[in-house]
Amino acid sequence: MTCGNRSAWKTWGLVVLGAGAGWGISAIAPESAPWALLPTFGFALYNRVQRDGSFENETRRRIFDYVRDRPGQSIAEIATSAGVSHSTASYHLERLLEFNLLASTQDGNKMRFFVNGGLFTEEDRRVLAALSNAETRRVLATILGNPGSYRAELTSLLHVSSPTVNWHLQRLLAAGLVVEEPRGRNRYLFADPARVRGLLSGLVGKVHGTTYDGSGLQELVTFCAP
Repeated sequence: MTCGNRSAWKTWGLVVLGAGAGWGISAIAPESAPWALLPTFGFALYNRVQRDGSFENETRRRIFDYVRDRPGQSIAEIATSAGVSHSTASYHLERLLEFNLLASTQDGNKMRFFVNGGLFTEEDRRVLAALSNAETRRVLATILGNPGSYRAELTSLLHVSSPTVNWHLQRLLAAGLVVEEPRGRNRYLFADPARVRGLLSGLVGKVHGTTYDGSGLQELVTFCAP
C-alpha cells in the first residue's frame, strides 16, 4: 500500500474506527502510519478487510454497531432492529465473524453475538446469554433463595410447568450458574451466592450504557450480597 492509495487508507481508517468502538482503540488519521497496529490485528486480517471492504457496506456497519450497543442479541432480534431480512442479517453476521470482529455463543437453539474485542470473556458471554431472559433470572433468584431445592419444588414455587423449569435450568446449568447434586433418589439444585455475585458484578460494569444496563443483573448482585 502506498501513501497515495486513498482507498486503502479509507478502508483501514473505517476498520480501526469500528474496532475502536468495541475495543477501545482510537481511530487513526490518514496521515498516521498503521503499521504499528498490524501485530495486533495481523496482516491476514488487514488484507481480508481491505479486499472485502468490511465496513464500507452500510448494512454491515449498522449490524456491527447494533451488536456493540446490544451485546448478546440473536439473529432474529438483530434482523428486526436493523430492518433487514433474517437471511441478510445472517450473511453479514457470518462475514463479521470471519473477520473476527464479532464472536458468537450458543444459547440453546440460538446463536448470540458479541463484539470480539476481549471485553466479554467466553464465560461472560455464556452468563449474559442465559440471563438475557427475565424468567431465567427469576429461576436463578429462586434457587439462590432456596438452596437445595429440586425441580418439582421449583415448579410449585414459581407456579410454572415442569418443562418450563427444565428449559430455564438447562440454560443456568450450561452457563455454570447452577449445579445439580444427586443425593439418593433426588437431585438438588444449588447456586453459590459468592460466585454468582463475583460474575455478575464484573458484568454490570461491562454492560454499562448498553440495553443490558438495568436488565436485572444489578438486582441479582444485590440479592447475592452477604
